[in-house]
Amino acid sequence: MTELDRLRQEEEALARKLSEVRERRVRLEQPVTKPSGDKSRGENSRPLRDIVLDLLADAKTPLNSLLIASVLGPLIGRTVPSTRFGTLSMDEQASFDSKRQRPVYLCHCLTHDQGQAMKRFWGRSDWPLQERIIGPMSGRVLFLRGAIWTIELARKAHQGSADTARLNYIAADQARDAGQPVRHGEFHFDAWIAGIEQLLGKILPEDEALRHDAAVMLDAHLNERELLFGVRPPFVSLPGSRSGWRSASE
Repeated sequence: MTELDRLRQEEEALARKLSEVRERRVRLEQPVTKPSGDKSRGENSRPLRDIVLDLLADAKTPLNSLLIASVLGPLIGRTVPSTRFGTLSMDEQASFDSKRQRPVYLCHCLTHDQGQAMKRFWGRSDWPLQERIIGPMSGRVLFLRGAIWTIELARKAHQGSADTARLNYIAADQARDAGQPVRHGEFHFDAWIAGIEQLLGKILPEDEALRHDAAVMLDAHLNERELLFGVRPPFVSLPGSRSGWRSASE
């Protein structure tokens, strides 16, 4: 065995150990806000990655980190700092790199032209690739889909298992931002959803066609890791970072 082979094995072992430590840390993290109901207490003790995977499965569309964080409070009484999503992304990539296969990974949406990660949008690895592509109109599509999902959450919420009032107002904010008429204290869920679906129908066909073509192109050029977490950013050599670097003016 060469020295290079030994170093590679040592690197893989360290990556596996780091992934295990991070998973243990996630399981042991204490909730910031204590929920009141027994069901909420059980949900709050679950790892964040499992909760996010379940939310994505329910939404059936990529979700923005900010939207996920906003609904976790009223749903299960859990407050998640924005930095936690960055850590979650690194943990998921470390798990993939450790070669310890998982049934499904949390992954990111990709830009349609270069396959770069849109880290604020989350998806599941078991979805078709085209469902995680971000095209020129996809931002609007994903916002409208997320709004419909949030309104559905509020409509289905039951007293005791969720903070219904907070969910109602989050849903109203989403409906207002989607261009629907909203009056204080009135929650017309069915009308909001119908109006947003009408808007969605006007832009979805063209967006779907572009994402389909982009998925075919990216699948042919990117490896498995890049299809999940995006193309790695190119290396940038800064002035002075190499001993032989010289300014063009010299």
